[in-house]
Amino acid sequence: MAKNKKLNTRVSNIFETSSAEQTRKIGGEFSKLLKKGDIIFLKGDLGSGKTTFTQGVVNAFGNKGFARSSSFMLVCEYSGANAADKLFHLDLYRLSQATVWDIGIEEYIYGDNISIIEWADRLVGVKPNWLVEMEYVGDNNRKITIECVK
Repeated sequence: MAKNKKLNTRVSNIFETSSAEQTRKIGGEFSKLLKKGDIIFLKGDLGSGKTTFTQGVVNAFGNKGFARSSSFMLVCEYSGANAADKLFHLDLYRLSQATVWDIGIEEYIYGDNISIIEWADRLVGVKPNWLVEMEYVGDNNRKITIECVK
């Protein structure tokens, strides 16, 4: 169950979900706050629900495709309801701080795109607009903390 009923940009928002569908729903609600150029750092251990949360964001963004983990592709690109709107889901898990800039990451994170970045601790020198932390608290239960850091 969500502790907060509505996301607020002035405080940390803490939610607890007990199913993947609830986690997707929180991602969908979060997407309503995003605007072009936003950078979101998505933190959490493996299996904490980062991809599930991203699926909710991508679907609410207007993309009818299924968001998959970008761990083995590094970057997944999604178009919004307006095809000119782009959302990039980047996963830096397999990169180091020394190699992260070698993939041309600046093309994804700067401009009018929305960028959701997992394992962003490898991306030194970039400040997010949003910080989302996912925590595994049980079989299907997750704690999601969303903070606007603009």
